[in-house]
Amino acid sequence: MAVLMKNIILKLISFLGWLIIFLIGKTVRIKIIGKENLNALKGEKKNAIYAFWHNRLFLLTYIFRYRHIQVLISSSRDGDYIAAVASRFGAETIRGSTTRGGKGAILGITEKLKSGYDGVVVPDGPQGPKYIAQPGIVHIAKRTGLPIVPVAYGAERKKVLGSWDALLIPYPFSRVVLIYGAPVKVPRETAGKSLESKRQELEKTLMAITQRADDYF
Repeated sequence: MAVLMKNIILKLISFLGWLIIFLIGKTVRIKIIGKENLNALKGEKKNAIYAFWHNRLFLLTYIFRYRHIQVLISSSRDGDYIAAVASRFGAETIRGSTTRGGKGAILGITEKLKSGYDGVVVPDGPQGPKYIAQPGIVHIAKRTGLPIVPVAYGAERKKVLGSWDALLIPYPFSRVVLIYGAPVKVPRETAGKSLESKRQELEKTLMAITQRADDYF
């Protein structure tokens, strides 16, 4: 009975989450900056690993909808709800973070990405610290040979929750700016201090476009 109730609650919450995100996503007006970074990858016929901070998860779940993208989501209870909502938007989820249950999760998403999928990794998830990129994502990029594309959005009118990540939720009909940063490439031979340098490069790039998105309006 407890398992049944848990499943019912999960389905109900995931449906409500999907509905709220879908309705807000449908009404916001999005301006895209940095699309040339995506066009360059398309020209090279390359897939990518998209990276954004945990507090930008809300609207980007909608933006990346129905693309059969591979999303790395933690095995926590909160992760259960996020995975259920993401699945309703057509994402394929791999459970485990780059820290908790890390090896299996990294191997799982690496194999999927090698077979031709795009991926999503939230580098400061699942519980922070906020705006600190964990090293797992650069290991995934190294193993797959795929570039990491930093992504951020800002909203003219928004609600910022009091959660650890300060989740940013645009208000319906708000203007939104979506920014794609320059790809961060991690060659297969990268190791040691060079690997840490790539992690720092990603963190700095992601912070820069996030700040730009927040300041846009």
